[in-house]
Amino acid sequence: MAILLGVFLVAFFAIYAIAQGLSDPDVPSGDVAVVEDAPGGAITQDEFDVALEQAAAAQGARGGVPEEGDPQYEVLKEQALGDLLLARWVAGEAEEEGVTVTDTELEQQLEQIKNQNFGDEKEYQRFLDQSGFTEQDALDRVRLTLLSQRIQEGVLSGQEDVPEETVETFYEENASQFEQPEARDVRVILNEDEAEVEEARAALAQDDSDRSWEEVAKELSTDEASKNDGGLRSSVVEGQSDATFDEQVFGAPEGELVGPFETGEGFYLAQVVDIKEAQTTPLEEASEQITQQIASAQQQAAADQFEANFVNKWTQRTFCAEGFVIDRCANAPPPPRQEGQPPVVSTRPAAPGSAGTVTPGLISGGLAQGPYPPPVEQPAGLPPGAAPIGPPGAPAPPGAAPPGAAPPGAAPPAGAVPPAGAAPPAGGAPPAAPPTGGAPPTAP
Repeated sequence: MAILLGVFLVAFFAIYAIAQGLSDPDVPSGDVAVVEDAPGGAITQDEFDVALEQAAAAQGARGGVPEEGDPQYEVLKEQALGDLLLARWVAGEAEEEGVTVTDTELEQQLEQIKNQNFGDEKEYQRFLDQSGFTEQDALDRVRLTLLSQRIQEGVLSGQEDVPEETVETFYEENASQFEQPEARDVRVILNEDEAEVEEARAALAQDDSDRSWEEVAKELSTDEASKNDGGLRSSVVEGQSDATFDEQVFGAPEGELVGPFETGEGFYLAQVVDIKEAQTTPLEEASEQITQQIASAQQQAAADQFEANFVNKWTQRTFCAEGFVIDRCANAPPPPRQEGQPPVVSTRPAAPGSAGTVTPGLISGGLAQGPYPPPVEQPAGLPPGAAPIGPPGAPAPPGAAPPGAAPPGAAPPAGAVPPAGAAPPAGGAPPAAPPTGGAPPTAP
């Protein structure tokens, strides 16, 4: 029994150790992180130091990298390490998907960036010098941008195809979207004094020309929205006004003076001057719009699912050395629990094959903007303060900055590319790489 109990305890603690991550691979000595199954493997201290200098330059930090312990140092450290990790993630994903970029494509893309964002080669070189980037750094970042775009293309491939029966079903189930109710153009006189409205009726009964309506409305109507426009209210739809008003106006023939009649606003005199019959857009005319709407939804769903799976998978393969653990690492601790909150779900990624849920700890850091083509629609549900996924150099929401980035008006984050045709900012950065904390492109 003692032997059996001993065997059981050994097995139990071995299983527990694996479940708790005690079997995580060690980060090689002198390295700051390792990403399993990704080209390049471990991230060295030298790589990190260079990325830190580049992040400081892009942020416009005076005097270079701040001392450890400085709050700004922690911001730059997470930005630099996140940038390096994401570069490994994108390269690893591209390798698994068989996505490649040729040297010719790299050179052409870099040349295009130079033409769009820099006046000449001298200006481009000055830009690199200020940012602490080499020509190879620029090429590496262009490579990652192209890989990201091609991964995106693969994710969205075929999502634009919408069967005809799906379009027809959508049309039938959302018929009200394609209906235009009857609308009427109506001239009105409104006044709390019924005698004033009676006076208006007498004048208009003699002459209901446009000019007469303009004079009478200006003199006797208190309806500020229409009194200076001959009393005209355009495209009135039933249900928008007082019930008595609707009953009188939508029951009247065109051209007839109706009133005075009393409503909650006062006494009205009305005349219908034009009736636009109710219409329904036929399926043939609505088909293209419906197809685009459904295709966009399909693309968004595919993009969201891919992003969740991508972040989950590569976080699970990422391990960071002590002192360099951030929420993009599998060995990151769960966020601290605040008083009154329910127990915190572990940020450790799920096992392969499980639901592609984005790691809570990573989401709390936000998704930074990426060097990707403009999306049709920004992903819904981004965390508060997170910048949208968008094109190179896309601005963050008003008043916001990507996590780890400088506030509005400061230098762009590391790897940001100025918009096409824009002058390079002082101390700017070279061609973009996938950003800190982001994911490959997730929207068309």
